[in-house]
Amino acid sequence: MADVFIGAPVRNRAWIMERHLQSLKQQTVNKQFFYILNDSEDQTEQILNDHQISYMTHNLGKTYGHLRGQYSYHHLAQLRNILVDEFLKSDCDYLFSIDTDIIIPEQSLKRLLENDKDICAMLIRNHPRIKAHNAMIGGKHIPEFREGVIPVDLTGAVYLIKREVIEAGVRYGSHPIGEDAPFCEQAQQLGYGLYVDTRLRPVHAYEEGVELVAELAGT
Repeated sequence: MADVFIGAPVRNRAWIMERHLQSLKQQTVNKQFFYILNDSEDQTEQILNDHQISYMTHNLGKTYGHLRGQYSYHHLAQLRNILVDEFLKSDCDYLFSIDTDIIIPEQSLKRLLENDKDICAMLIRNHPRIKAHNAMIGGKHIPEFREGVIPVDLTGAVYLIKREVIEAGVRYGSHPIGEDAPFCEQAQQLGYGLYVDTRLRPVHAYEEGVELVAELAGT
C-alpha cells in the first residue's frame, strides 16, 4: 500500500484540531504526519504533542491575523513549500495537503488513493452564503457539481498529490485567490491532471459553530 505524508501549516486552531486529527488518524492507510506550527498562541501545540504528531515551529510574525480573510497567501505559500521540502525528505508516495479546519469522512483517503490520479481533491463548500467550492473550471466557480471524479482546473484545501508532481518542481506561490492557484497552474503546464471526487464531502468548519458540507446537483 502507498504511504501518505499528511500535513499543513497550523495556527490557533485548538477549537477544531482534535476533531481534525481524529478524522485523519482513523484513515486505514499507511500515513506519516508533519505540521508546521506558526505564530500560534492557543493550545494547538499541546494538542499536537498529545497526539504525538511531528511538527516544526516556523514563525513569520503576526503582521497578518489568523482569522479568515486576514491570511497572507504569500506566507502560506512559504509554509506549504517548507512542508513540501519535508515531504521530499520522506519515502512517502503521496502528499495529502489539508487545511486544519477540515474533518474528512471515514475511508475517504483510501478512496482518493484508489482513484490513482496525479492530483485529486475531496469536495468542500467554501462559504456559508455563496455557492462556491474548492474547485474551479475555466476560472469559474461551479455552483453545483454532479457525482463522480471530475476534471478541474483549480483545487485546494484537501487534496492528494502524487510524489512525481512534487519532484517535477511544482510549488505553491502567492496569488490573490490563494496559494494553491500557482500550484495547480504549474501542475497543468507540466501535463498533470487535476480532479475532484465529489463523492467525498468532508466537513468544513468555516468558523466556530458554522460547519459546511457540499451538496451535489439534484440533492
